[in-house]
Amino acid sequence: MTSRSAFEESLGGVEASSEIALESPATIPLGRLGDHGPVDGLVTVHFPVTTSAVTSSGSVVSPTLGLACGDSCDGVYPLEAALVDSTSTTPLASFTTHLVYAPTAPGLVPLGVALVLPTGTTPALSSSGAPTLDPARLASLTELLAPIVARPGLRLTVALYPQLLVALERDHSRQAAHVLALVDRVLAGEPGRLPPVRHEVLGTTFTPVDPTALTRARLGGELDAQLARGAQVLEAGLHRPVVPTPFVTYGPLDTASLELLVRSGVHDLVVPSPDVTTLPGTTPLAVARTSPFALDLAGRTSSGVSSSTRGSQAGAPSGPHPTAGHLAAPLSLVADPELAAHFSGDATDPVLAAHQLLADLAEIYFDAPSDPQRRGVVVAPRTWQPDEAFLSTVLGGLVDSPILATLTVQQAFTALPVGGNGSPPAEQLVPGTPTATVPGAAIVSARHAVASVQSVLPADHALVAHLRDDVLLAQSSGLGSRARRVYSQAATDALHELTTVLQPSGGRTVTLTSRTGDIPIGIVSSSHFAVHALVELRDPSLAFSGRTIRPSPVVFGSKTTTIDYKVTARTSGASRLDIEIVAPVGGTILLRSSLSVHATAVSGVAIALSAGALLVLAVWWLRSVLRHRRNALAASRLGRDDGVAATP
Repeated sequence: MTSRSAFEESLGGVEASSEIALESPATIPLGRLGDHGPVDGLVTVHFPVTTSAVTSSGSVVSPTLGLACGDSCDGVYPLEAALVDSTSTTPLASFTTHLVYAPTAPGLVPLGVALVLPTGTTPALSSSGAPTLDPARLASLTELLAPIVARPGLRLTVALYPQLLVALERDHSRQAAHVLALVDRVLAGEPGRLPPVRHEVLGTTFTPVDPTALTRARLGGELDAQLARGAQVLEAGLHRPVVPTPFVTYGPLDTASLELLVRSGVHDLVVPSPDVTTLPGTTPLAVARTSPFALDLAGRTSSGVSSSTRGSQAGAPSGPHPTAGHLAAPLSLVADPELAAHFSGDATDPVLAAHQLLADLAEIYFDAPSDPQRRGVVVAPRTWQPDEAFLSTVLGGLVDSPILATLTVQQAFTALPVGGNGSPPAEQLVPGTPTATVPGAAIVSARHAVASVQSVLPADHALVAHLRDDVLLAQSSGLGSRARRVYSQAATDALHELTTVLQPSGGRTVTLTSRTGDIPIGIVSSSHFAVHALVELRDPSLAFSGRTIRPSPVVFGSKTTTIDYKVTARTSGASRLDIEIVAPVGGTILLRSSLSVHATAVSGVAIALSAGALLVLAVWWLRSVLRHRRNALAASRLGRDDGVAATP
């Protein structure tokens, strides 16, 4: 076949006009298949191949295939196998595989194939932080990891989303321990070799997210939180620093999400090929893109793009591409969706699907076999269910093929010319719709709830880490609205539970027998951990003094905590002391209660007023008595004088 379009047609059983037909189809009687010695019901048939035409089909059991290709036989040939009714020559069933005739010339430079295998693409943790890995999912992980471990020397790239690693470490089942051991083998590399051959583990977000969905929900800061948490988990397993570049995207990007990735430290980017297109005035490439290019940031890519190679040695870190703007345009490679489609091919025959993937890669090689700087990036779909037969066949074919060689994604970006094999040095995004919608308000509310819970709990409490992870898991791509709501609501639910752990203790009435005294406030905590809170007291008839500056921080133990507050009664009589215990951050009310306060002491002012009133009353009474006596004495004297004057 002379093109990939012809190859794609062959998968559907369509014969391209450029195909070379066999001089005589090879036919094996069904009854003779047993001559090949079936094992477990499977029959392996070996066909001798010749480049010349054949005049006879050769052995009935193993007929010869004649390519009749002359001097130039290198290429991919479709090979159809059909079960035919011998009486009517009607095909009863058929499938198409491919024969690859590889060159044998010295100095052959194979096509570099960067194979990216994602794992942990769906949440494996519940909202409480417990693992949710059932036996079927653990078996699927084994089918992915076992073929990788079984083939040392291959250089593969694993996009291991760290939330899966956390779940495996918390799952204490024997099956999970086996999977975790396989993960450790992948992370550590091939033992016994110096330096060890290590598969590349990408620095990913904690869980798969859509950067475009985050920017449109005004949650750009969450990408940094995702990358930081992901690096924290991976660095603990790898024992080395983790950076977020190269970065593999699965969904469409727009200018805002691309800038967000660049600001987060992404310099090398793998994007789906439908998400990019040539810049205006640039001739589109007729073959598959196999060289890196600068991805235009809204027209700010430098017009003078260098074609020099990236890095001076293998494994050298690549950096941002120079641009005319403030941000550097990331260097990009495309992931071919037609290659990825083979992972989701015929589920009933994974081995056939694997051979079709290998043949498709070979067809890309034969597009330009003389170009030594071509790389193909194959990214398995995030929804792919690993199949050991498929993956073992693919990896085995990559090991045996003389025209294909594995390399990591980082190696694909290293020491490569920008715009090689005639491809444009710069391309631009095709803006698309995000694959998921992230509820921005719910995520912001969850962040506030986490901060409030964190202020109440001890610094080392595990619940805080679980709730932070819940906020990240709520942003997962492909998550249903119900599951997303459970994760985003977890912190609010935890905060609500904290409002039930504190209860008042002791009597609800306090009597003050003097103007100044202590009011004891007892609080019982039902939690097994210390509760940090602020206590706020309100009573207009009381003045608070000493250390009790409102609101005051208090740590409540697991039993009864009693705090004495020094107060001064402004007046005598009854009043109500309102008590509020709130979270230090956010002000969520953890407990609202009150005490009845009776002040029986008389104040100095009242005593002075009373004494003054008594003094005034005494003076008035004394003056009245004296006035009465004076009046009585005067009247008595007047009477006596009148009596003397009347005597003869």
